[in-house]
Amino acid sequence: MKVLVVGGSGFVGRALTSRLLEAGHEVESWDRAPRDGGPGFMARAVDLLGDGELPRPEGGPWDAAFHLAAYSVPGMGWTQDLVFANLRMTARIFDHLAAVAPGCRAIFTSSAFVYAPSPRPLRETDPLGSTHPYALSKHLGETWALSRREALKVFIVRPFNQLGPGMAAGLLVPELLERIQRGESPIRMTGRDDVRDFLDWRDAMDAYLRLLEVDAPSGSIWNLCSGRPTRVSELVHGLLRACGQERPVLFANPAVEALIGDPARLMADTDWRPSRTLEDTVQAIAALS
Repeated sequence: MKVLVVGGSGFVGRALTSRLLEAGHEVESWDRAPRDGGPGFMARAVDLLGDGELPRPEGGPWDAAFHLAAYSVPGMGWTQDLVFANLRMTARIFDHLAAVAPGCRAIFTSSAFVYAPSPRPLRETDPLGSTHPYALSKHLGETWALSRREALKVFIVRPFNQLGPGMAAGLLVPELLERIQRGESPIRMTGRDDVRDFLDWRDAMDAYLRLLEVDAPSGSIWNLCSGRPTRVSELVHGLLRACGQERPVLFANPAVEALIGDPARLMADTDWRPSRTLEDTVQAIAALS
């Protein structure tokens, strides 16, 4: 397949590009600061927030496109401008694909944060209810992408917490690794010991590749998650053990919030299964960081 990856130099974009190339696909990657190309791989410098015309496909339209580009650190200082920047990027991509590659599989990476927290595993049919600006930007992006579902084969993916090496600064795992390396003890967490759904990045890439083959109607939505409830403290202690250390971990906020996904629909539609444990993930992160 000829596959476009928009936002190919981010954490997920780099991993996905590598997996696509390993699987024999022809990959084109767009980013503001693209990597060098190689066999079967073309990288373009594209500013989605600019006014310039977006590149057209060379040698035939794209068969599939993954839209990953976004401001994506929930803890950053969110403003209206950032919310609308994410929407603008999504709108430009899906409008462009509809014009130059009609019928293309257009996969929008949303977020589990569009859901309101719940003590039970969340399904795709559950109402959306987050009040976070990042989640709002993703909800708006979903709406725009789905508005092109007649011209394109639009798929929406709602990832929960994908973990792996090379995550963006400002996210939990890179911050923890930095604090562990500094020798901080005890490790004082500013947030809560929430219950979260962590998924190994390799399992996530397996799922993305399945979406290139799945027979599903345009407009389909899937959770991308493990379905395993895990406390943040379990992740912290797992990273400590993977680094050969053990230290006290203290949480400033005693409240607990749960955000866990139900992967049943994705598993049924694609025959995908998450196979790596949290220990597998933290061991790999520690080894590659």
